[in-house]
Amino acid sequence: MTDDAKIIVDKTIDIENETTPFGKRYGADVFAITDEDIENLRNGKLIALDVQNEYIIYLKFKSNE
Repeated sequence: MTDDAKIIVDKTIDIENETTPFGKRYGADVFAITDEDIENLRNGKLIALDVQNEYIIYLKFKSNE
C-alpha cells in the first residue's frame, strides 16, 4: 500500500455529494477500534474487517521507528 491509499481525515466524506481524495467511490463504512484492538495490533496481530459483505481489509501495525 502506498501513502496515496491512506489519508487522515477529520470527518467521513459524503461520497454522494463531495469529491473524495480517491476519486469516485460507491460505498463507505466506518469501523471503530478499541484500546484492546490497538494492543493486539502492537503485538503483531492483524485485524480483519468485513467491508459491506464484499471485501476484507486487513489492518496491521507499522511502527514509526
